[in-house]
Amino acid sequence: MDSLFSRIVELSEEVKEFPLGKCSPSDDPDKESAYVHAFLDIAKRFIGSLKRIDHDLLQSELKQINTDIRFITEAYALKADLINLIDLVEDITKNNTEVITTKPTLSQEMANKLLIEITENLASESANILPRICTNYGLNDGTIEEAFKSKRNYVAARTAHLSPDEVLVLSKRMAGKYENSNLDKLLSSIKNGQDLLNVVSQFDNIKNLLTQEISNSEFIIWVAVAWFTDRDLANILYSKVKQGVNIQIILNDDDINSVLLPKLKQYFETHTVPKGTILMHNKFCIFDLKKVVHGSYNWTNRAQYNDETVSLIENRAQAEVFAEQFLKLKLKSMKHA
Repeated sequence: MDSLFSRIVELSEEVKEFPLGKCSPSDDPDKESAYVHAFLDIAKRFIGSLKRIDHDLLQSELKQINTDIRFITEAYALKADLINLIDLVEDITKNNTEVITTKPTLSQEMANKLLIEITENLASESANILPRICTNYGLNDGTIEEAFKSKRNYVAARTAHLSPDEVLVLSKRMAGKYENSNLDKLLSSIKNGQDLLNVVSQFDNIKNLLTQEISNSEFIIWVAVAWFTDRDLANILYSKVKQGVNIQIILNDDDINSVLLPKLKQYFETHTVPKGTILMHNKFCIFDLKKVVHGSYNWTNRAQYNDETVSLIENRAQAEVFAEQFLKLKLKSMKHA
């Protein structure tokens, strides 16, 4: 399960376990307000994560959720609605065990670039009107005194917690309003699909997914897996070598890999992590520096019969992150060679 679904599971537990029952309408107003705001923070983070799931029924149900609450009784109702959403997510997961797709979203790297431009744009405003402008953009309220101390700190305090998707929404609201800003150029590159992050989580037919991605690759295939015994995958890699594709493999030098390892070394650039060193337990493959498959799946004969999970990431920036890790593993193995 990828990071998004792990976060949804964690937040759903926080929603269910939040002790709203310890506060009642008859309690002190300050206590009531504290409980409501604390629960609302969890609720909004949970809903924000769910909005990234590409499922029509779920998105329709999300639109019915009211987070504009002030009183503990409204928090009770919100929690009940969120529990229903949790049940729906569990049903969706059970009924769609093969593939779950997340909506294309923004990479953290691009979100950080947008935040820099957002901060510069807002910091160019007068401190007298900065709080009002920030509020108009949907950011938290503040005081003029706080803005006078540091306009950049004022903006950062209200944007640092934003998710990449929330940063994108804010950026679009500010588009075209500041001359000599790179914000519009960045938004244009995003519109052209240059920095969208698409993730597909797959639980079955993983070998078929790997076969397809290997077959579709044109330039490089870099494989880092703990164990590699699947001759079918090795044969497909060999067919790509004959097409001129750069194939590199990193795996452990152990008894499990001993049968296939001589052939892998014969036909591919293969690096091994020696026995007696730290176990190399990665399982990822990079395709053309624009796609990555990673998860629990080793390239073994038995893996296709196990309960395994992988995620296919389509994003150049993320592929480069995995490529950097691959090169680090490669250098380590070469030092021990």
